[in-house]
Amino acid sequence: MIAFLSGPPDHYWIEAFAAEVSDFKARHGLLDVRIDARQLVVTGDASQLRSVTADLRDFVHRVSRISLQRRVLERFAPGFTSTAAEHAAATRDVNLVAHLPGVAAILEAVSRETGMRFATVARVSDTRWTACAVHDTIHFGLRAGQDLVLETTICNEIREHGRTVTFSHASAHPQFSKHPTPALYGFESYISVPIYRANGQFFGTLCAVDPQPRYLDQATVAIVENFARAIAAEIDARMAGASYSE
Repeated sequence: MIAFLSGPPDHYWIEAFAAEVSDFKARHGLLDVRIDARQLVVTGDASQLRSVTADLRDFVHRVSRISLQRRVLERFAPGFTSTAAEHAAATRDVNLVAHLPGVAAILEAVSRETGMRFATVARVSDTRWTACAVHDTIHFGLRAGQDLVLETTICNEIREHGRTVTFSHASAHPQFSKHPTPALYGFESYISVPIYRANGQFFGTLCAVDPQPRYLDQATVAIVENFARAIAAEIDARMAGASYSE
């Protein structure tokens, strides 16, 4: 069964869906309920699917209400998950990246080279994940300055181990088919490269994702890693330059 959504779900809707879907599947004995672009794909026995239509509609409405509540809470309580100092630092870094002359072109190039239609420069601290610049042609709904829950991101793991992470087909991958993040945000292909400043400080990541599988060879990975180094150099130059004010 396929249920069409009114539009592509944003990250608020995806997070609410992930929190509610296990209970819905168990209650109706379904094999799977997953997001695929602008639709929900529901699998199960024919008798189950015939009886679930009305409840599926109610489920979609419930997820939409929860996502709206989360959006409103974030709007009116922007400092809820961080200290004032961390919020100020995140705002500073978002503004810094927004004024880098080549960042938009780099994100577009990352999307083109990888075939992944969402790319971002993320600031990642030990308490917060914040998008600094975004290239989005799949209407993921995440804009510069917005946060994801740090603990739900693979970037948080990269902050700890400092290595590039990439996979081409999450649901067929021996490790990432079991990882909660691809299922939570509905992507199959992924690359994230750490961004380190010249002094060794971890700034964040250069990431790209797509809901469809995308094969990445080593040459493509190397290209994205070079872009991450270029962004790091631009951040250092901006930090050191007189045109950037703390």
